[in-house]
Amino acid sequence: MKIQEAFLGCARRTPLLKRCVSPVRPDKRIVYLGGRYVDIDGEEATVGQKYCDNTVTTSKYTAWNFIFKNLYEQFLRIANFYFLVVAVLMFVVPNTPVSPVTSALPLAFVLVVTALKQAYEDYLRHKEDKVVNLREYEVIKDGRLTTIKSHNIQVGDIVKVNDNEQFPCDLVLLSSSDDQGQCTIQTANLDGETNLKTFICVPETRSLDTPGQLDNIQGYIDCQQPITDLYKFVGNIILLDSSTAPVTKALLAQNILLRGAKLKNTSYIYGCAIYTGPDTKLALNSVIKSGKRSCVEKKLNTYLLFFLGYMFIQCALSTILRHLNLGQDWKNPDGTRSQWYIPFLFDYGNPQGDDTSLQQFIDFLYFYIIYNYVIPISLYVTIELQKFMGSLFFGFDVEMYDVTINECAKANTSDLNEELGQVDYLFCDKTGTLTENEMQFRQCSIDGRLYIEEGGMFVPNERVQMEMAAAKTARELQRTTSIGSAASNTQPAVSSAAAHDNVDGISTSPFFEVLSLCHTVQIELPSNGTAADSDHDNIEQVDPVERTNMDEVDGVHYKYNASSPDEKALVEACRMFGIVYHGSKDNQLRVTFHGKTRAYKLHEVLEFDSDRKCMSVIIENDEGEYQVLCKGAESAVLKRCVSGPVDITIEHVDYFASLGLRTLVIASKTIDVQEFHRLRDLIETAKQNLTNRDEALVEAFEQVEQGLNVIGATAVEDKLQVGVKETIEKLRMAGIKVWVLTGDKEETAVNISHSAGHFDGSMSLLGFTMQASAEDAHTNLLNLKKSVDGLELENKQVALVVDGASLAMIIEEHCNIFREICLRCAAVLCCRMTPIQKSKVVKLVKQSKGNPTTAAIGDGANDVSMIQEAHVGIGIMGKEGRQAARSSDYAFGKFRFLLKALLVHGHYYYIRLAVLVQYFFYKNVAFITANFYFIFFSAYSAMSIYDTLFLTFYNVTFTSLPIFLNGLFEKHVPEDVLLENPKLYSKIRKNHLMNVAFFSQWNLLGLWHSIVSSFGIFLMYVHHSEFGRNGLQTDIAVYGTAILFICTTVVQIKLMLVTYYWTWITLIGYAITLICNWAMVAIYSRWAPGFVTLTASTSMSGVLGVLFSSGEFWLVVLLLIIMAVLPDLVIRAYNDMTDPVYLSIAKSRAEATHSVSPCCVQEVSTPKHVIFINSEESIAIRDGKSDACADNHVFTLRHKQLGDGTSHPSL
Repeated sequence: MKIQEAFLGCARRTPLLKRCVSPVRPDKRIVYLGGRYVDIDGEEATVGQKYCDNTVTTSKYTAWNFIFKNLYEQFLRIANFYFLVVAVLMFVVPNTPVSPVTSALPLAFVLVVTALKQAYEDYLRHKEDKVVNLREYEVIKDGRLTTIKSHNIQVGDIVKVNDNEQFPCDLVLLSSSDDQGQCTIQTANLDGETNLKTFICVPETRSLDTPGQLDNIQGYIDCQQPITDLYKFVGNIILLDSSTAPVTKALLAQNILLRGAKLKNTSYIYGCAIYTGPDTKLALNSVIKSGKRSCVEKKLNTYLLFFLGYMFIQCALSTILRHLNLGQDWKNPDGTRSQWYIPFLFDYGNPQGDDTSLQQFIDFLYFYIIYNYVIPISLYVTIELQKFMGSLFFGFDVEMYDVTINECAKANTSDLNEELGQVDYLFCDKTGTLTENEMQFRQCSIDGRLYIEEGGMFVPNERVQMEMAAAKTARELQRTTSIGSAASNTQPAVSSAAAHDNVDGISTSPFFEVLSLCHTVQIELPSNGTAADSDHDNIEQVDPVERTNMDEVDGVHYKYNASSPDEKALVEACRMFGIVYHGSKDNQLRVTFHGKTRAYKLHEVLEFDSDRKCMSVIIENDEGEYQVLCKGAESAVLKRCVSGPVDITIEHVDYFASLGLRTLVIASKTIDVQEFHRLRDLIETAKQNLTNRDEALVEAFEQVEQGLNVIGATAVEDKLQVGVKETIEKLRMAGIKVWVLTGDKEETAVNISHSAGHFDGSMSLLGFTMQASAEDAHTNLLNLKKSVDGLELENKQVALVVDGASLAMIIEEHCNIFREICLRCAAVLCCRMTPIQKSKVVKLVKQSKGNPTTAAIGDGANDVSMIQEAHVGIGIMGKEGRQAARSSDYAFGKFRFLLKALLVHGHYYYIRLAVLVQYFFYKNVAFITANFYFIFFSAYSAMSIYDTLFLTFYNVTFTSLPIFLNGLFEKHVPEDVLLENPKLYSKIRKNHLMNVAFFSQWNLLGLWHSIVSSFGIFLMYVHHSEFGRNGLQTDIAVYGTAILFICTTVVQIKLMLVTYYWTWITLIGYAITLICNWAMVAIYSRWAPGFVTLTASTSMSGVLGVLFSSGEFWLVVLLLIIMAVLPDLVIRAYNDMTDPVYLSIAKSRAEATHSVSPCCVQEVSTPKHVIFINSEESIAIRDGKSDACADNHVFTLRHKQLGDGTSHPSL
């Protein structure tokens, strides 16, 4: 490494080598405002770094490099490179047994088709790039606005963006049309979130809102180099003024406007370009690609290796046989040839037929050339097209369309279609995935007392309070008391008078003050003053002061937007209680408490993160008191509390969790002026730390959030989505083990698991939570293993609950024991999990014995790592943004759609592709093995039995279209049967249809078909060389054409026998294949003399006419086809007669054939009576005829045994 660094350093100092070495990129970048260099105090004048321009390039190719770059990329694929080597060999080796065209032309076809597809896709990208790059924007030059194209924007330029325009690059917000320097933007192109977000500039630049003022600004931005994280930014803005000392302000993510976002409801903004072109965060996120590979693709590589070995053995055996027989019985006594008409025996540069090593190697190459067709050249391009077009059906499925969000299912990749049919383990998020993520405030704990929401009021939950107190007293007296009723949702009615008295009692509590101030909620107000119109284009941001002057103290028209549904639910609950948040101005938060408006100054926001699991704000109230307000998970907040009803709050939180409610603990503390300034300076110093800002902020936040006073806790309800329980039950029946990974509290998660059907009553629930130390964790893990062993002996299913803290203690050192226990459980629930722990659990299972296929499903940004780690990532288009959906392989709107995605689409995708791969190799074995048989009748020469035309087009046109259409439309089992019988899914898992047994069956049938077609025609002509009505002699062209005709017919019939679902498209595909290909052969046969130079075989002139005019040929063809497909018929009949699924399908189809067509009259020999049907309507049968025109139903005719013992048909 040191030698490499020394070489690079020397090269950069050498003028000739300097251009060949990439420059070292600094750890940070200095961006001068307006592009004007300034002297940095205490340092030398900085020479500006060279940055890329703002040209957006999403295309891969240009007109100059397309051919070379595309060919290079295509030949990186092993299969294409293999066929290139074969084609080169055929051109290089002299006197090849077949024309090089047979390999070169199909290879060229595959390359051209792939190149055209990629060229069209790249052309569309070029068009999109051109629209973006030529979009016009205004930048400040010499004190005035100048219009330039987007691609001409440079780092440091001050850009003006108007309302409803997209940001051309990543900008630092300097000022806006808003007096507070705020603007609202829509980030749907970045993260899929459609709600508006508010961004703000630093206070020192908000007043600079004219080109002249901004042109005179002096300063620079010191920031990190671009990273992919959309929600993280580290930087400072340093403003220089000759009259004052430099001012340094920290820049956060809320100060950065990213390319792709759109300005909304703000007249204009000014921003300084910091990242342009490929350095923008959007561009950096666009180049991330998945490296996932499907099980079929992996098995396909194994097949290729097998056939390479198979072909090598054939070539070696043929070469050995050839040279063992070389010279024997093939020469006259004088040394001349006795069979002069047999080519390729002495002509390979060795007229005397000497058996040399070079001759043996050349012979090996000749055999290799005629046998290499066993590997189908068109396989990969067919698979690509089949996967791409098949993935479109995923989005076409109307049953997976979500009307609530107006979104259909999406396949972000087509490479993993078949993996949907192979899932063994499903890792599932809870909130927003199993639940609706629509929070409703239900209960709360305030100063140690329970309250419940009823009719828009908070009333004491006295009954539960008394029961909990009684239970506590009973425990203290060591008496057993049932407290099962504590989990009841039934609450006593409370009189309105008591409720009114209670309002007066809790309105003075700081509980609601924290709820109304500790958040990041934004307000939208419809411009027409009604809440009905909530379109973003009709939303205006109203001044908080103006709101209180327009009779909006109740806030009924406010639309609250929040990044977290919990925050929104809490602020709306406050409004329902009469405590209304009106927004902020000049960092002044205004809240109305039952008609009285109070103002608070917001000093700092300590935003929520998944590690701290809480958020805090530092405010100053209208009495001049400084307060720290905090809310978060009880595991994070309660340990920071030193006063208040901590124990009682813990009991209340556990009670809420037992009801399946989501909980947050509320706390606060008052600080003096000195402490406020100390904490604020500590936070500001941490923000300005460019090297370790995150670590410094964590330490600062830790000091702020200490010594709190617990006030209470909240409980909000997040209902299960429709169909969750049924979906999980059917997935379990399909053999898929479901693991729920959530950040929620244990009690809440367990309750949801029971209600969702993840845990059922037959399971024995075990827990591995709240481990005190790593040693205890290891000991308890071993005890847990013994418990699982004992339950398995009793044939009981095990459900396991694990928390994140305990998992962290054993995930590294004792992962094997933990994995063994988990894999033996029917269901696993992991609670209090961080995003990185979720991905580690997925990886733990992926690396287990047997290489199980994993899928992960989630809806939030915290699920992205889990989704990307799993073999198949599935995103829910939920209310936590679209990060999960954008990072996933497949996405849809509801969890219940997963059933259709796996049991139907996954099943079909796998069956279709597995049959396609097996069929491609089978049909080539049936076709090309005839060349191997022919060497025994051609003096072991490397002569091909087939004409060049057949070798060239067999895989391209003769057999490719029907199997391609089968790979798109085949449904071997109807959709409703797959959904009603989830166990069918387990039959195809573990790549069942690509195992050794099925592979052997397909290829042994291919060998049988090749034997029947080759030797059947041989036996027909061996003693009957005269052919046709004219008595012409049978030659190799006729022989090869006859074998090809039988072979192509048999392989098509074989495909028909594995087809269970017929459409008019597949029928047309068979017709086109039959008519067009043999029409091409007829034309070739008619004008073959013109093409003789393309072939090394004898002339095809007139062969087809002679062959098809023979009655003997058609009789033999019929007999040989029957003989060839007889084993296939037996296998199909056996499968249909023994498989219960196919038996039930056949029975239902048989019943359907007896159905009565609507609007018709059917003859029924029965006396006159009335037959009742399920729709409670009747059909009168008159004079032996039934009038079935009563409605549009289709009725099934069956026999009904009447009371008199006679059997009459009925409906």
